[in-house]
Amino acid sequence: MPSVFLLTLGCPKNEADSDSFAGCFSTAGWEILDNSVKADLLLLNTCAFIQPAVEESLEAINEAVEWKNSKTGRKLILAGCLPGRFRDDDSGGLEDFDLITGPGDTAALRKYLSTSDFSGPVPVESIYHRYLKISEGCSNGCSYCTIPLIRGGRVDRSFEDIRHDAEYLAKQGALEIGIVGQDTGSWRSSRGGVSQLISYLASTYPQIWFRLYYIHPAHFPDDFLSLIEKYPNIMPYIDMPIQHVSNTVLERMGRPYTEKFLRNMFESFDKSNIELSVRTTVIVGYPGETDTDFEMLIGFLSDYDCLRTISAFPYWPEEGTREFSRKTADNLPGSNTVQSRLMRIGDVADQIYAVWAERIEGKVIEVLADTAELGHGRLDAPVVDGVCSFDRIVEPGQIIECRVSECFGSEMLVEVLQ
Repeated sequence: MPSVFLLTLGCPKNEADSDSFAGCFSTAGWEILDNSVKADLLLLNTCAFIQPAVEESLEAINEAVEWKNSKTGRKLILAGCLPGRFRDDDSGGLEDFDLITGPGDTAALRKYLSTSDFSGPVPVESIYHRYLKISEGCSNGCSYCTIPLIRGGRVDRSFEDIRHDAEYLAKQGALEIGIVGQDTGSWRSSRGGVSQLISYLASTYPQIWFRLYYIHPAHFPDDFLSLIEKYPNIMPYIDMPIQHVSNTVLERMGRPYTEKFLRNMFESFDKSNIELSVRTTVIVGYPGETDTDFEMLIGFLSDYDCLRTISAFPYWPEEGTREFSRKTADNLPGSNTVQSRLMRIGDVADQIYAVWAERIEGKVIEVLADTAELGHGRLDAPVVDGVCSFDRIVEPGQIIECRVSECFGSEMLVEVLQ
């Protein structure tokens, strides 16, 4: 039986794509390995959202080529966002690849494998927490973003296709399913919007946790908080990249909301009857960002009890974006200023974790055991957020009642109670 190792870089959307790629291999009779040592083929699923991701992907390509050339007969596939963003210009240099295909292109992979069948996704990383993609691409047109260049405009998957994949993931033993897409709040079908979809999933699979990712602030479902109250298996977790709060910066970014809009939304989160955990991302050093703009951002991030996790990124001028075409290099904050601002946001993030520690230490929480030693709770997404360290070895693949003994930033030491 031929064997393949899939290496995934980037976000959960790429992980969902890798699971689909793995499903193609499995259907075609290939064995999925957890390392490349004995593999006959390596599929490298790349990221290219910003320059550091491109550099990481290029480094991984060099290592993959070395892997291929170290043993006769090995095959190499380049997939994902890097070839999706940078098309082959026939200048050469790609001879080491047996197939080059864009993000989530299972049709091209099935053709390469000479199979038309596809039963469903197969877990590459974890069988317990999985990702279910509901759309592809994005049509918001933010000035800085490369997603439309890589994945095109937003195309929603059908309700039936999503239902089929959810059933497949449940049968494989998923305990948590993350709903992913570039703009999940905008998903629509003949059966309704994302609220109707997640209601169906939560009621159909009450034993599975559901977590909604990548909610654009302008497309937040009005009834989402009531759904969390109604369904205990919809996580009280909101992943909402706000990017900034200054009206001037937001307008330049092409984000169709204002500071007042965001403040009203976050105040409603704080006033709800649910203990919500909000994760957000922000961009620092955007062209034209002044000290005043940045202080507005710092003030906002310090004002709300619901905010738990902040990821801050420096602005990267990405070729092909509207912001890049403005050629505003002289309008960029200096590198020292950007680093200083990133450190300020890091300090705010640390303070937020300290406040959360006071709120949750001593509380009993549910933890999904990802491994025998580590898990994650309802307030934190797997991989990207905080982890729970068990006080003793447990059986992976179960949801366990634990008491929070101590918090160390985003990490928690928990006492197993069952």
